[in-house]
Amino acid sequence: MSNNEHDNVARETLGLTMQVPRLARGKGYKGPEAFGCFNTGLAPAIFHSRSGKYIVGPELRCRDTMREGLLLGTKRVAGKGGNRVYIYKTRQPAVAKFQELCGAQMQYNAKLRQELATLRSKAQQGDMTAVLDLINF
Repeated sequence: MSNNEHDNVARETLGLTMQVPRLARGKGYKGPEAFGCFNTGLAPAIFHSRSGKYIVGPELRCRDTMREGLLLGTKRVAGKGGNRVYIYKTRQPAVAKFQELCGAQMQYNAKLRQELATLRSKAQQGDMTAVLDLINF
């Protein structure tokens, strides 16, 4: 099995495929937050701007990009590191990038959930290092 096939199987078993609805201009769709977080503004999001372009990246950074007027230029990527925002003219590549970002976030969340479950079971069995790790989780 190749790496690509392995990734597809992993995504299907975790339920990482996501349907993105059609977006009216000025509307957006937000993906999953990081495990244990709520309304941080860092969740992957896709927006259909009023100018017709699609913006994909962290929610707050996408909103800032639209507000700052960076869509009027020819840039395709704005920001650095984790605050990188991708700008697309059409829906299909924007949805593909959004699904990629959501898939990565869901895989990371699944990894953290598994790690938390392991720490909890060890802590219930009396492992003090697991208890301390659970406190710092």
